[in-house]
Amino acid sequence: MSFQSVSSNKVHHCELPACAGGKNICGSSSGFLIMVDETSEIIMIDPNTNARFVLPQIPTSLAPKHSTNIDSGESLETRKYLVHKAVLSSPPDCNPHDYILMVIYGEERELAYYTAWNQTWIKVQEAGRYYDDIIFHMGEFYAVDEYGKVILCQLGFPPNIEEIAMPWLHRGSKIYLVGMGDELCLVIRFLKDNPTVGYETYNFEVHWLESYDERMHLGDLEHWAFFLGQNESVALQTEIVKGVKGNCIYFTDDNLDAYKYGVIGGHDLGVFNRGEESFQPLQCCQRNMQSAWPRPVWLTPDN
Repeated sequence: MSFQSVSSNKVHHCELPACAGGKNICGSSSGFLIMVDETSEIIMIDPNTNARFVLPQIPTSLAPKHSTNIDSGESLETRKYLVHKAVLSSPPDCNPHDYILMVIYGEERELAYYTAWNQTWIKVQEAGRYYDDIIFHMGEFYAVDEYGKVILCQLGFPPNIEEIAMPWLHRGSKIYLVGMGDELCLVIRFLKDNPTVGYETYNFEVHWLESYDERMHLGDLEHWAFFLGQNESVALQTEIVKGVKGNCIYFTDDNLDAYKYGVIGGHDLGVFNRGEESFQPLQCCQRNMQSAWPRPVWLTPDN
């Protein structure tokens, strides 16, 4: 497996045996790559230290029923792999008995979480369905669904769900939730058809979550860069991460509906300059790349 630094462009190669065997990367959080196989067994590994944690399979009792409207040619990710995205509360090697892993899973993209202290999977039934993103921010889990509704998940027994932002008509293809300092932002991604590669991103919008029913469009963010994709969505200050351009969105391909376009996916990645409204390719990837499996993902070392 290869890793390329955004700051230096240096490429680092490392052998990760835990990544072999047809596993799919479903998350990158707290410095760990999170992978799932076709049995829904989850493996978490720190590429720097090779620290490795294996979680129990998501129980079949939590698995939603298969939709009767699913095409028999459904995507590899949604049919073969149960987990769409996974986010940690803290690095599991810091305290192996005191961390939580939250996931978006199943065809209807529901929420569930695993607690290390009792080694149990729990479904967040009250949260509903069709979630696009989850993050761990200021000591709490937050999630946003495809309609723009944002919830705070307080994971007790049972979980307590608080809706902190109502749904809204954003007209985008996917929505991300990002912590920027103490605040929460919503980043909307817009896709369009591309006859050569199936689809491509053509725009992003960034909104500050001002209140339950108000969102404010954000202009120039010269000291911040966003990193979006299969990773836990993050905004980093450019003065801390050298070599990163401010007011830019670094993105990778996390379109789980690639099969609808008759393609594998993984090609839709680059850097969007918000000020110039222009796209640039990532230096680590081929300009004419039409597919990539497993898909590239951002990895942010935990500090």
